[in-house]
Order: sequence, then C-alpha cells, then structure tokens
Amino acid sequence: MLFIYVLFTLFQFSVQLENTNIIYVIISQNNYYSQQISNTLKQTLYEDYRSLGLNKPKIYVSKEDFNVPGDWTLTPLISPILNITQPLTEWIILLEERTQISVELLLNTLRQYDFTKDIWIGHALHDKEATIVHHFAFYENPTFFKYPNIGSGIALSIPLLKKLESYLKQGLSKQLDFHIDPSHEFAHLIYNMRNDLMLRHDNSFCCKKGPNCATYPRKFKPCGCVDVSTIFFAIKTCKRFHENRVTVVKNTWYNYAKHKMFFSDVEDSNIPTVSLNVANTEQGHCQKTMEILKYTLKEFQKNPLLKWLALIDDDTILSVSRIANVTTCYNNDSQPFILGERYRFGIQGFDYPTGGAGILFNVPALQILASKCTCPRPDSPDDMVVGICALELGIELVYIPQMHQARPDDYAFGRLATNDAVTFHKHWMNDPQRVYEKWFLADDSMLPLEPDVKLEL
Repeated sequence: MLFIYVLFTLFQFSVQLENTNIIYVIISQNNYYSQQISNTLKQTLYEDYRSLGLNKPKIYVSKEDFNVPGDWTLTPLISPILNITQPLTEWIILLEERTQISVELLLNTLRQYDFTKDIWIGHALHDKEATIVHHFAFYENPTFFKYPNIGSGIALSIPLLKKLESYLKQGLSKQLDFHIDPSHEFAHLIYNMRNDLMLRHDNSFCCKKGPNCATYPRKFKPCGCVDVSTIFFAIKTCKRFHENRVTVVKNTWYNYAKHKMFFSDVEDSNIPTVSLNVANTEQGHCQKTMEILKYTLKEFQKNPLLKWLALIDDDTILSVSRIANVTTCYNNDSQPFILGERYRFGIQGFDYPTGGAGILFNVPALQILASKCTCPRPDSPDDMVVGICALELGIELVYIPQMHQARPDDYAFGRLATNDAVTFHKHWMNDPQRVYEKWFLADDSMLPLEPDVKLEL
C-alpha cells in the first residue's frame, strides 16, 4: 500500500508540474557579462525542468527578445510580454540576471495560488521611514506599503497584467518625471489602479540564500583577479567641505586606493587638492566634472595600466576592494562602459548614472566623453549630462545594483540582505565613519595601505 501511495503521490506531483504553464522573463542588460549570466540562468532553468521530467519552459531575455527602451522600469515590458503569452499561460515570472531559482520549490509555491485572479507574489519589502528614493511616498505610514525585491523574482498572473495594460493605455496612470526604484514604482502603479492589490509576500521568495528558498538574489562574485592599481579615484569637493567631508574620506576608504586625487575649487597642499579653475556651484557641477574627465585622461595617458576612472562625491561612502571586484566583470571588453546606479528621466527619456553612488568609466568611455561631451551650462546636472552624452555617443550605461545613491537607512533590510553593497551616499543624518566600518572596512582592510602622494601645485 505504501508503494502504491508513493507512486500516486509522484504521479500527482508530476501532473501538477506539467499543468503549470509559466513564462520566464529575465531583465537583462546590453553587455557581455550580462549576456553570460543571463544565459547561465537560462540554461540552469532548462536543466531543472529536464531533471524534473518537464517540458522545456519559455524563457525570454529582455534585451534580446524585446529590446524596448526603459525596460528595467517594468511597465514598458507589459505589452511585449502579453504579446507572447499563450491561452494556457498561467504565470509570468520576472527575474533579474542574478536571481537563483529552485524550479521544484517555485512550482510548489505557485500551486498554492489562483492564477485566474488578479494577483502578484514576491518577497515583500517596506520602508522604515519616508525616503527620497521612493519620492517620500506614504510618509505618514511608510511601513504600510509593500513592494517587491526584484532580485527575488516576481510572479504575476495574466489577468493582472491585462488590467495593467488597459489601465496604462487609457492614460489613467500618472507619468513620473524620474524613475528611481522600479520595484516601488511598479507596486505604486498597481496600488493606484486598485488599492486592494497589494503584493502577496511568500516566504519561498527569499532576499538571500537560505533553506526552502524557491528564489533568491545571488551575492556578487568577482570575475577574475582584483587589481586596485587599475583604478583612479577622482574625488569632487570644494573649500566648504575641506574640514569635514574630506577628513571623513581620508579616515575611511582613501588610504586603500593607490591612485587618487581630490579636485576642488581651491588648491590646498595640506590635503592635497587640485584646482581646475572652475568656480563652485550650489547645484549641477557639470563644468567641474568635464574638466575632471579631461584632467584624468592625461593621467591615464601617462599610466597605461590604468583601466577605470572612479568619479566620487566627497560624501560618498565606499569600499575600494568591492569597486575593484565589480570592474573585473567588465575588464575584457573594448566596449565603452559607464557603471553605476541607474536612474531614468521620463519613461521616453534617457538613463543616467547617479553621481552620489559613484560613477565608473572605462578608458574607451573616458576618451569619448572627455573629447565630445559638453555642458549646456556650468551648473547643469553633471550626471544627467553624462547620461545624455552616453546615449548620443553610444556608451553603454551598466546598472550595478550594489551601488547606492542614498544612505543604508533609506533601503529596506531585504534590499541589502546579500551584504555585497559597494557604495552608499550622504553624511546627512548619518554617521559615515560607522557606515564604513559596518559595511566596508572588513573587505578593505585586506588591501595594503597606500601612501598619500603630495602634489606639486
């Protein structure tokens, strides 16, 4: 009897799996590393289905199969996804390239939900306090609103996607000027459409690797040998911050960087700083940034071993070691790259790297920008101008989810749970020394200390 029961259970499980009709969509980027990890995820899914005796699943990679502008903000993907669904399609699973999946556990989880209803499932996050990265939404009760951790994957029913498509086509949604966090903005869109359609949290959608996880975001791993000496750190500052922000930089990550320089509006041999004869502006800093690019390009021409420029604000908190880790995945590509945190201006506009998170330029990108990118005004927003120039000049902007424009407190715990952050930003309402020690010191302390070089001014 036990043998018959086991056979029946296995047969029932197999039938339930066979009847689950899922389409996977990997939100990808346009570079060799992205193509590699997207393909690895794709092949892993195929192998899992094969090992379970299931038919090959439908898997789409956004840049290869849809290639719509601003796909990472999610809403532009809704219509292309619905165009490739079949009558029997039950679920759409949105994944980041770094998402890891146990197909068996995922299918077991989805069987518990009714795909004929308007429903979406994931790892629910909520803000601890109202935050700028979410446009200060729900400031009266920020813990009330739930949004997904995209790295954990999101499951969406077809009826929900169809209603969203109709809602958008009717022009009922408010168009955002800036796209910052697609997970929160997508959740807000659904909430505005119907405030009873809050994300369903399921414990099998995990924010980090653990037992019984159907999905989780993989912790970042370098792609090769790490060499800090290939990176030139250019720190933007001004006289106003020489006594405070600069001191914090020098007491935290600065001494682990081999090639580094402070750029200010005045020369100060005690720091030391380089003045580019550009007056400080309260906003924008475009002219200063362009002069830094031109100046540092000359440094690169003197030292052919340099491969990356790290353009850093004086209130950015970072790990030198982890920045070097990130660059290893893009060292062997001659394509011009900018790496950083990604924002978007307008749904039909352009992406740009946010300056506070730090911006990494490889040599081809630096050469192009230093010679061809110009500022509309000296105080134009430098990061947005870089984004426009990148779009016009064919430079690929690569989103690094570990680089952050805001403080650790501005992010939900689950968003940072992989513990692989590379940068944070702001000293305001924040102890930058403590942030550095908590997040970055352990990794950086494995690097040799580099002596400060006195400049001949």
